[in-house]
Amino acid sequence: MKFGLAAELQRRLISCPPPGWIARKEAGLLTPELSRALGYRPSVDLLLESKSTPDRIWVEFEISRADPVANHTKFASAHLIHPLPISDAFVSLVSNDVALGRANLAAHAVFLLRIAGLRAFQMPLFPNLNSQCIKNFNQGLSGFDTLPDHQIREVIELTRPLGRPTDTGTEIYYATNRLEVTLNLHQWNREISEPKLRTQWGKRNVRYLVADTASGLFAPSKFCAYTRMPLSSNTKESQSPTMTIPSYTAIEQSNSIFDGQKARRRLERLGFDTVRLPDASTRLRKAFLKWKTSHQTSLNLDEGECVLLCS
Repeated sequence: MKFGLAAELQRRLISCPPPGWIARKEAGLLTPELSRALGYRPSVDLLLESKSTPDRIWVEFEISRADPVANHTKFASAHLIHPLPISDAFVSLVSNDVALGRANLAAHAVFLLRIAGLRAFQMPLFPNLNSQCIKNFNQGLSGFDTLPDHQIREVIELTRPLGRPTDTGTEIYYATNRLEVTLNLHQWNREISEPKLRTQWGKRNVRYLVADTASGLFAPSKFCAYTRMPLSSNTKESQSPTMTIPSYTAIEQSNSIFDGQKARRRLERLGFDTVRLPDASTRLRKAFLKWKTSHQTSLNLDEGECVLLCS
């Protein structure tokens, strides 16, 4: 039996689910017989089921768990034994009371679920609340109000693909956590150093850039704000969890999936702060100027107009 914040979220969402959906708690993925054979029962905190479509969203609340990857592993094992349909999605909602390293490890585990052929996501839970607030709510619920309507709507919306390009073997979604954005940033910097991929990218006008202050690297925000998910576990695309220059350019030529303003707003929703380059710290401006010298042939950058998105 669950206590604290997770139990309260279950109670309130079951009594007042999002329009068009029903919700139930502690939904198991396997039959009781299989669970007994395994010695554990793979289940989730909340199962959302659409009233009008086959869509189901299996939701796990990671409030302050020491080992959030355990739930991902249980879910993956159940999916391997009894594969879920493509209309199902797994969502791990992780609060700021989960240590950064453990949250990132869980986000990596989401990539493994995708390679296994499952639509899986990790998203922030109460992103505007710090660790101490989460602890207070979890222990006493004093002043707690349920998940904001916009956040539960976001859970539903972000599990829907933005598009399904026919030539890439993937579906395109918004990035749903900071790790995905950072991995995209590093992927762009690796690929742009390869002559063939640099030619494929061409030279583009870019105003918004994601900044990784730890590495001193930057990348176009529109590239960083989207992620790919394989349509099946058999495609070669499943081997790379990030956006890639070949995928980006192939999609861009025939689809209107990528939108610069929507990408910026998505990154801001993930907690990236917007700062104009002229207003950035001296350290960040120096890092930008050093990085810029290596990418003069790939990007048109107006320093006076550049905007950085910093985590």
